Amino acid sequence: MAASVILAKCVKTGRTYGIRVEKRENDWVRTWAFPIDEAKAKREGFDKNKIKGSLNATPEYPGCPHCGAKGFIQCGSPCDKLSCYDGGKTEGKSKILFRCPWCGRTAKEFEIVETFTVKSDRF
Repeated sequence: MAASVILAKCVKTGRTYGIRVEKRENDWVRTWAFPIDEAKAKREGFDKNKIKGSLNATPEYPGCPHCGAKGFIQCGSPCDKLSCYDGGKTEGKSKILFRCPWCGRTAKEFEIVETFTVKSDRF
């Protein structure tokens, strides 16, 4: 069975975490998540992983280890990094659906896709 780890950041705390992904029936699924600091992630080689798949969560997937959010979102180009996602928030009079904890970009609209390409070497 093929397995890998991809990196994400918590939108509430800004802390990095690893997402264990497993290849099942020619697709990648999220099976576990755990806190990790960026230096250790780099030493472990997690910053070099690349996967492509739906990244659906298994029933056992616990979500972000920092805030519990089970959803995730990928920031747009050129960032392309993953973060947990809990449905958005309101900031002032504007509805901010997402603020990337990696690059700080905000988005009020985004595209829902069925397949993600994650290139951890951009971390």
